[in-house]
Amino acid sequence: MRRIAREESGFSLIELLVVISLSGIVMGATLTTFTQFEQTNVVHQRQTDAQEQVRTALAGVARELRNLASPTPERPLAIERNEPADVIFQSVTNSTVRRVRYCLDTAGKRLWRQLQLAPLTALPGTSCPDPSSGWSAGRVVAANVVNGARPVFDYNSTIRTAITEVGTTLWVDVNPGAPPLETSLQTSVFLRNQNRSPVAVFTASLSGTSIVLNGSSSDDPEGRALRYYWYDTAVTGIAGCPVLPQDLPQSGCVGAGIVFNYTPPAPGPRSVYLIVVDPGELTDQAATQSVCVPGGGPC
Repeated sequence: MRRIAREESGFSLIELLVVISLSGIVMGATLTTFTQFEQTNVVHQRQTDAQEQVRTALAGVARELRNLASPTPERPLAIERNEPADVIFQSVTNSTVRRVRYCLDTAGKRLWRQLQLAPLTALPGTSCPDPSSGWSAGRVVAANVVNGARPVFDYNSTIRTAITEVGTTLWVDVNPGAPPLETSLQTSVFLRNQNRSPVAVFTASLSGTSIVLNGSSSDDPEGRALRYYWYDTAVTGIAGCPVLPQDLPQSGCVGAGIVFNYTPPAPGPRSVYLIVVDPGELTDQAATQSVCVPGGGPC
């Protein structure tokens, strides 16, 4: 009977306390792990949502850039500001031209979009956003943008009239300094409505005491007809030339046309070059070539 009584004595108080303590430790570790997982999952979901917002913003930037609208026929004057974190351009929608601005508020880590409808007035200042007269207060199209000093916009030229491609890169981070790491999303748009500058190329060959100037190798990116103007650096005035476009040198022109047979006023070395002009008044000047005309002068 005593043996049976000892077998039915159960756990001691100390044993029960040890079991309870161990159970609490295991439960606490489990809850901590679950909480950390939930927090990590929330941060990752926020990062995913921020990336999706940026993708939508990039699609909007690309769509409006593709609808670029030059304010003057044939003239590439649609881009009016081309800063690393601030771009302003004219775009068209439903046959209506409007100004569009995208700029980065670095302190607030937000990309803003502003509009100016007709009549178009002055450009805003450099603050982002800047509700200047005629401009909308703007709206945030992307948040958690951490570009900092890294450019948002990059251009294939520093000259506004020569810009034919605009790239946009946004760095996103909802939890700076901690996982998940920042991610970048980018897009690049070719400005299909932007008139591009022509390229002047020519050959110069002797024919007796004349120089045959041929500019047929010149090219216009849009395939439009070009105007050709020939210059001799030793000549003053515009003898033999029609009225010249305002942007061209007003001295030294000796002829016009895709092929021109030039007879210099005197033999000897001559330095000649070609300037081509497209329908939008964009120009390009070919490199000067030297030709020596026989007939008494040193060659």
